[in-house]
Amino acid sequence: MIDFNSHFLETIGLRVSRLAVGGSHFGVSASRKDVMRIVSTALDFGVNFFDTADIYGKGESESALGDAVYGRRHRVVIATKFGHDEEAKGAGRAAMTRSLHNSLKRLKTDYIDLYQLHAPDPSTPIEETISTFQLWVKEGKIRSYGICNVRSSEIEHYCNIARAMGGILPTSIQNPVNILNYQSYEEIRSSLSTCQLGLLAALPLARGLLSGRYRSVLDVPRTHPLSGYKGLGYRNAHTKKIIERLIYAAQQLNRSPSVLALEVILSNKDIISVLVGMRHSEQLISLTELHPSLLQKQTIDYILGRRLSLD
Repeated sequence: MIDFNSHFLETIGLRVSRLAVGGSHFGVSASRKDVMRIVSTALDFGVNFFDTADIYGKGESESALGDAVYGRRHRVVIATKFGHDEEAKGAGRAAMTRSLHNSLKRLKTDYIDLYQLHAPDPSTPIEETISTFQLWVKEGKIRSYGICNVRSSEIEHYCNIARAMGGILPTSIQNPVNILNYQSYEEIRSSLSTCQLGLLAALPLARGLLSGRYRSVLDVPRTHPLSGYKGLGYRNAHTKKIIERLIYAAQQLNRSPSVLALEVILSNKDIISVLVGMRHSEQLISLTELHPSLLQKQTIDYILGRRLSLD
């Protein structure tokens, strides 16, 4: 079993594992049989949190997850996202209603634990989006809601509007956070505290760049997503240095680079869970030796470049 305590989504008393299974590969590079094995293995190891989106695999991810958790829905926490589907685009009430209906149908459930706006929608008044979320929480269609891919000022704006409307506030923020872009967490840290929100760390392994297989983004094969525009932000000396530090520290501690990279992020109490995309159950098993509570501060500071050595 994973050696750390689950975290509560405080507003609804929901316990979730701090390692979450990301479903971006479900129904795409992970077959339905693979997804079934991943879900079963996750539950065996105490991982109960699954994150997906309506656009992953054009709905196939939600559908595959729905099949895999059928009959054991009470044992899992499901988070999904909306807003980018061409058939129900944006965060207006009509689009949200259609998105929710489609997601519930594909997931084979009558409620979603955490329903998230995939990214802010500047074309829709925030009040319309928030009021829809609040209504659905009251009706039991969703248990909580969150916002993804937001800046610090946007976080406080969403929270202030929700508070002014006298209803239920967001539960969480989901943003890309890993040891290569840790400053992105530091930029929103005060807003998370002000709004009393937890953070879900997306891309905690930087699309596999922190797996230990690569020394820099220049080492990834041409078929890898990071070989294109998605890797532009990692083509710098900072990234190369952090990866070198991670690999060295992992060797010294007899840990895998992937596990150590996740432990650094999980040592931060603001982070509810790290969301790791899974293609097969073996990948999940390799990440279940997480012990963030045992990680020393000097190791964290060394990997993040705050000190010169592990000594």
